[in-house]
Amino acid sequence: MAEDPRPGLRCRTVSAPDDRATSASLLGRAFEILGVFTQSRRSMTLSELARGSGLPKSTTHRLLAMLQEVGAVERIDDRYQVGLRLFSVGICSAEVELRDAALPFLERIHRATRQTVNLAVLRGHDVVYLAKMSGGATPTPASVGGRLPAHATAVGKALLAHASVDPARSRSHPLVPRTPATIVRPDDLHACLEGVRLRGHAIDREEAAKGLACIGVPVLVGGKAIAAISVAFPSGYGSGEQLVSPLREASAAIGRSLGVRYASA
Repeated sequence: MAEDPRPGLRCRTVSAPDDRATSASLLGRAFEILGVFTQSRRSMTLSELARGSGLPKSTTHRLLAMLQEVGAVERIDDRYQVGLRLFSVGICSAEVELRDAALPFLERIHRATRQTVNLAVLRGHDVVYLAKMSGGATPTPASVGGRLPAHATAVGKALLAHASVDPARSRSHPLVPRTPATIVRPDDLHACLEGVRLRGHAIDREEAAKGLACIGVPVLVGGKAIAAISVAFPSGYGSGEQLVSPLREASAAIGRSLGVRYASA
C-alpha cells in the first residue's frame, strides 16, 4: 500500500505491465498467423487465418494490421498474403547460402535419376526441407519449407546419427508413427542410427509414406553434419544402393564448396 496525500484515503500501487513479456506474446501470436501460410495456401481471408492460428478474429485482425504496417503481410481485396519484406529478410539466412551451394549438385543427381531429390536441415526433432526437385511416379510428403519427423525420414536419420545428443534416448519426445513401418521404439532407433554411422548413409523404406523409399547422406563440414541430401523413389524399385555413391560424391562437393564457414559456426 502507498499512502494517499489526502487524509483518510489509501491507494494501492499498481505495477506497470512487463513490456518485454507483452512484446514477446504479440510476436509469438504474429508468427502463429504467419505460420498458417503454406505453399498450397499462399492467400487467405481473415476468417481462414483466425481459424488456422486458433486466435480470436479480433486479435487476428489487429495483428494483421500491425504486420501490414511493417510489410510482413500484404492485403489484396479481402485476402492476405506474405509480404515482400519477409522475402527480403529470408534471403539473408544461412540456409539460402547452403541451398544455393547445393543446387548444382542436386540438379546433377536429379538429371541422372529422374527421381525426387531433397535437401534438408535438422531443427529440433524435425527436418526442414530447403530444396526439392520432384520426379518419379510416387508423390512424396516433403515440401520446401515444410517439416517432417526426423526419425521417419532418410535425411532425418542421416542427421540424427551425427547429432551431439542421442535422440533415441530422449524420453521427452515420443516417436510418432507416420506409417506402420515407422520406427517408434527408442532402442530400435538407437540401433538404426548406429547402422547409419557405420554405413555412412540412411535408409527409409515406407517410413515416411507408403510406397516410398529413400536414401539419405549427411553433408559434413569439419565433421559436423550441417544438412543432408536424399533421393526418394518408389519402394518397388529395389534397395537404392546404386544411389549411395552419387549422393556421397554430391555431399562431399557441397561440403567443400561451403568451406570452413559452417565448421567454425
